Amino acid sequence: MSSNRLAPEWERQDAIIIVWPHLYSDWTNNLDAIENTYFEICKHICKYQHLILVAYNHAHLLQIQQKLDEKAIDSKNISFAINPTNDTWVRDYGPICVSSNNGLLALDFEFDAWGQKFNYNHDNAFNSKLIEQLNLKVSYQHIEQVLEVGNIDINNRGELLCSNSCFKRKVYTPPIDLTNLEKKFTNWLGCCTTYWIDAVQLKGDDTDGHIDTLARFCTDDIIVYSSKGNPDDANNEALNLLATQLESIRKQSKNRLDIVPLPLPDPIFLSDKQLPATYTNFLITNETVLVPVFEKNNRQNNYALKVLDELFPTREVIDIDSTTLIQQFGGLHCATMQIPKGILK
Repeated sequence: MSSNRLAPEWERQDAIIIVWPHLYSDWTNNLDAIENTYFEICKHICKYQHLILVAYNHAHLLQIQQKLDEKAIDSKNISFAINPTNDTWVRDYGPICVSSNNGLLALDFEFDAWGQKFNYNHDNAFNSKLIEQLNLKVSYQHIEQVLEVGNIDINNRGELLCSNSCFKRKVYTPPIDLTNLEKKFTNWLGCCTTYWIDAVQLKGDDTDGHIDTLARFCTDDIIVYSSKGNPDDANNEALNLLATQLESIRKQSKNRLDIVPLPLPDPIFLSDKQLPATYTNFLITNETVLVPVFEKNNRQNNYALKVLDELFPTREVIDIDSTTLIQQFGGLHCATMQIPKGILK
């Protein structure tokens, strides 16, 4: 068994990282709207814990600070960093911080923009620069393996949820050996079991089926998952497959596992293309669970909030309008990355 241990998201955190939207990202034509969403995220995180806010350059940083003042958002719980990025989905290229026998360790996996779909030179260089700039209390290890954190979810027992389709992209030649990769997960992350989800992907999802769009641990023995909500949703066949696989995992597990359905929001479209909107892309912080909701009249919003409120009885469940976020095919979890306790000096 590896000495490394990746903590579940609900364990205590030092901070949350966000990368602020900028003119050099895909948000160029929708910057005002997405900044309003980020202000809302920022406000709720800063209320209870530290936030690491990353700007593209010094001029961008000054603009953000001025706007935070205008919005009356107290920046005493914010650390600022400057790091150029291609994209704002820091969940997938940010550092994976684990504990080990030798102390705290930041794992820097390769990032290739979900199979070389977009530019990624800045994002792939993000971690080493950020760790140096913030002077974090961690050792650093670069790993020559593409891995996006949005595609892994773990509990305290070391059980890991992961979608295998993200490792089957055509650009990976020779194909990645999943059996060998599973052994490496044990070494890198300290997991004892990997539960693979096979060939499930929401319409419009350019990540090839990240697990945080499909299923998440809420406790060691509860998995909440995206399920059918609208009878006319084009995702229903994929969601049936997901439910079948999770039921099989539940039966085969040596430990207790309960699976709880969380219906997808009613379908949301942009230019006649369905967007991968899902409530499982929530963010767990020290005191809250930030939950994406969509379009004020979406009939599933209140039901999703009620389910998650019951699953997280010790945390405040807060809805964040993510209608703009989903227009670039991501959500709250995608836009954030937690730093576990003990990392910040």
